[in-house]
Amino acid sequence: MAGSGISESGKKSGFSQQRWLLTVIAGLSLPLCLLLAGCSEIRYYHQAWQGQWQLIKHREPVTELVDNEQTPLALKRQLQLAQQLTLFAQNNLKLPVNGNFQTFTDTKRPFVVWNVFAAPQFSTTPYQWCYPWLGCLSYRGYFAEQAAQQEANQLDAEGYDTYVAGIKAYSTLGWFDDPLLNTFIYYPELELANLIFHELTHRWLYVKDDVDFNESLATAVAIIGVEKWFMDRQPQAVDRLRQRYQFDLEFSRWLLKYRDQLEQLYQQPLSSSAMAQQKQQLLAKLTADYQQKRQQQWHNQPYYDHWISSQLNNAKLATVATYYRWVPALLSLYEQHQRDLGAFMSACQQLAQQPYQQRQNTLLALIAATSSSNNPIE
Repeated sequence: MAGSGISESGKKSGFSQQRWLLTVIAGLSLPLCLLLAGCSEIRYYHQAWQGQWQLIKHREPVTELVDNEQTPLALKRQLQLAQQLTLFAQNNLKLPVNGNFQTFTDTKRPFVVWNVFAAPQFSTTPYQWCYPWLGCLSYRGYFAEQAAQQEANQLDAEGYDTYVAGIKAYSTLGWFDDPLLNTFIYYPELELANLIFHELTHRWLYVKDDVDFNESLATAVAIIGVEKWFMDRQPQAVDRLRQRYQFDLEFSRWLLKYRDQLEQLYQQPLSSSAMAQQKQQLLAKLTADYQQKRQQQWHNQPYYDHWISSQLNNAKLATVATYYRWVPALLSLYEQHQRDLGAFMSACQQLAQQPYQQRQNTLLALIAATSSSNNPIE
């Protein structure tokens, strides 16, 4: 929610059901952190390590849970489905499964982490945190909601707009074998497939300091993978996937127009009080426009109701577009390679090796060549 894609505490988000790439593994080496960071940074990395360790400590093998008579039937079915999806990802999508999703952890909470986002009062450019190995990212993850809120409160006191979002899943990028979690295991088949393929893509390919490319790539591969999974099983599910993608893309573009209007406002020579007033007026206009579009153009789809109705600010709007920014470009690249997944993945690896600006230019050129429909899988 991912800037990043849209996320929403307490509900599923339109952007990949709140799958955000967490930064916790950057702090695995506490001695290094002692050399590089101050006390607050040390505390952050310590909670990251402790939270990750708890996930590892409480992992249970999926095979044992499936064979155990005490395991609830609904959980067994979902675990078996997850295993089928993981095997499909390995054999058909050529994603590196290794030991991922072969265990299950019950976190005893609705979200595995809470991410903090921030932006200046009069800018939608996101605040960034930088980490060893991962580079700079526009969010910071905490395993306790209270800790995330404390970070947000500190940034609030410094004059930033902030946004705290509950996150259902994340990838450790191969540092550990990621378990299945209670936070997402009961997703319907389409959403569970989408999540598993998305997270395994992060394990396959990750580019330092380019969140938009990483998340858009994972979204694109998940769209391709879900289509392949359902094509022979439930063709109607592929239609739902297409419709949802088109809706999410349309919503994202609509919201970006308001973000651009805010940026134009922030460039005006106004006093702080006048700018703050006009900022709130524009956000109120956004909310009213959403209600009108929801009723007239979007057939009362409720996916973003909570996200819109909860507090809107620069930090929240800064998360827009990460999951979908480059998806049309990447799906256009897939089509250019005649839907040959192997050729497409090789092309993506070549993109990943390009310098940042060259990669941006390549993706922009792909978008320019994309048809106006932007339908990725027709």
